[in-house]
Amino acid sequence: MPKEEMVEAKILDYGKLKSIYSSILFAREYAKVVKDGPPPRDIPKELYYQAVHSTEVKYGPLKVVSVGNLLKVSEVNAVVKSEREGIPLYAIVDFTNGIRVYLAYERPKTIVGVDIGVRHLFTIVAIRGTKPWKVRYWGNELIMDEMIKILGDPQGLTELRNMKIKIKGIVDNVVKFIDELEPKIVAIEDLKMFEGKAGQALRVVEEMLEDKLYIAGIKFRRLSPFNTSKICSNCGYRKGEIMGPLFVCPACGFKSERDYNAAYNIALQCYYQC
Repeated sequence: MPKEEMVEAKILDYGKLKSIYSSILFAREYAKVVKDGPPPRDIPKELYYQAVHSTEVKYGPLKVVSVGNLLKVSEVNAVVKSEREGIPLYAIVDFTNGIRVYLAYERPKTIVGVDIGVRHLFTIVAIRGTKPWKVRYWGNELIMDEMIKILGDPQGLTELRNMKIKIKGIVDNVVKFIDELEPKIVAIEDLKMFEGKAGQALRVVEEMLEDKLYIAGIKFRRLSPFNTSKICSNCGYRKGEIMGPLFVCPACGFKSERDYNAAYNIALQCYYQC
């Protein structure tokens, strides 16, 4: 995957762009009359040869500088506006069908937060910056039934083995999904503080996930799960209410799926600490 993201900018001042585009249109007609002749003087050679030999005509990379809240493409004296913050790496002007300016920004780093639980075996929230980017859930009634069997078995070892067999495919799919996100790091809640059969079962799931991440070469880090379900991922209020599967913040009114709120908080925690 490329390290840059191309974002189309709004053109506020065309500068030399319109005259260059007119020259490109002229060059195409000129080439029909003067076969293999020299290009017109008022068009860069690379644009002339693209105009004559290709359906696409692109100019760049071009230097971009900040002008207050706006951006200037220096070489063509054009002024543009972008919805993205920061200074782009460079600009590309596309003359293929009209005039468009694209700005290249460094691709934001992705951090993935993972919540492991009974109802949703895995809840994945990937963030770019501090904003959610991708969200996925894994787990179904079959997995819930397996967890119930483990809790009801005095030893639970046989049921743990059965559960590991049944969730192997899920873990593989989770790691494949995470790998496609190309994360900087994966944040997983540290479940060693959870005791009893449920804690044991969830730690087995956690270890299976970590083993697969390690094999795939994906960096991960365990973080404290303390209060991740009760902190509001929207405003940071630390005493949110859990109502069954729902999280509700009495401070800002934010409502979400509780596992989503926890996974998002884990990702945010890693954003500031990892």
